[in-house]
Amino acid sequence: MVIKKYTYIDHLSDVGIEFYGNTLEELFENAAAGMFSIMYDLKTVKPLLKKEVRISGKDINYEDLLILWLERLLYLHEVNTILFSDFKVKKIEKKENAFILEAEIYGEKIDLSRHEIEVAIKAPTYHDLEIKENGEGYRWRGRVIFDV
Repeated sequence: MVIKKYTYIDHLSDVGIEFYGNTLEELFENAAAGMFSIMYDLKTVKPLLKKEVRISGKDINYEDLLILWLERLLYLHEVNTILFSDFKVKKIEKKENAFILEAEIYGEKIDLSRHEIEVAIKAPTYHDLEIKENGEGYRWRGRVIFDV
């Protein structure tokens, strides 16, 4: 059982999170929740809309896949003006030299009478980016810094 999903970490000019999971899928779900929790209060967002996400990439590692995942979520957030609050990564699979991630994400259209955007995240960065196996109280641990 995961003790915590994510924690905020200090950074000079940007903002970051450490995130945790018992599986890679759970790790990526918690990274997404941590990223959006920086932007707004997830508890104010209802899971009324569902989007399916599929990401694939050749010759990449876990860190590259994480960046692709978080970038896609930010893109869907911006283009569709949707706030996301629930993330279900159905599978992360490696076939030969390619990764495939399939997920469902849930949220609702931004309603400024109920939702307050606190910080705008421009992008996840490769600075101090890390995914490691074997943490305390969980199997996987990651870290990512966001450009704000």
